[in-house]
Amino acid sequence: MVLGFLGTGAISEAMIRGLCGNAGYSKPILVSGRSQARSERLSSDYHQVEVITENTLLVEKRDWVIVAVLPDQVEATLGKLTFRSDQKVISLAAGIPLARLSEWVFPCMNVSRAIPMPPIEFGMGPVALCPQDPSIEALFGRIGTAVSVSDEEQFNLFGAASAVMADYFDQVATVSSWMESHAMEPDTAARYTTSLYHALASSTLGQAPDSLQSMSAECVTPGGLNEQFLTMCTDSGSRDTLKAGLDDVLARLESNADSTS
Repeated sequence: MVLGFLGTGAISEAMIRGLCGNAGYSKPILVSGRSQARSERLSSDYHQVEVITENTLLVEKRDWVIVAVLPDQVEATLGKLTFRSDQKVISLAAGIPLARLSEWVFPCMNVSRAIPMPPIEFGMGPVALCPQDPSIEALFGRIGTAVSVSDEEQFNLFGAASAVMADYFDQVATVSSWMESHAMEPDTAARYTTSLYHALASSTLGQAPDSLQSMSAECVTPGGLNEQFLTMCTDSGSRDTLKAGLDDVLARLESNADSTS
């Protein structure tokens, strides 16, 4: 199996480094020369990665085509290429529905969507997939937690949830800088804060749905510090703001899908 990447941005690089660096993937990987510096760096770091300057040649040589260009570039990019019926096409572009993708890559009918997250470079984090496909789940399962659904409306929920990433990092940075503002050394503040958030995030892995709902309550001691902070956040509407933000992102994803259908 030959993997080919149309577009070599940050997510493509994270996926390739996760496969080659952590998962021991040794089969050929072809990357486009669109992001030349990144493509050449990957080719230099991993012997099985080859830079192909022409997208037409890249598609001809690969079994699986991973579409990793920006959403507004997908139609123009795919429209110039000829696909085979025996290929798989996996799109990382947000908001482009399967029906539209299938039109652009016909006669290839094995079309999927994926949402990899940057931590897959280190073998961590979810990879949302649609539809369910055991072979694609096996590939992405080597670099993260493959979670698949066959309903695109459900898949959009993954896309909306992934939008919390920047807010999460901003919260970590805010806590760390708050500690600095009280005269703590920056390195000390960062070490404590990043370790705290990493431990808390790790403790949620593998929890059943009902356990997730009770984890917050289990941290609360009546009259304690966690209760004080949680009450202030709840009273200020932070939970409602989070849900409203997710609803807003979901509406945008659904609107994008409608506009391209």
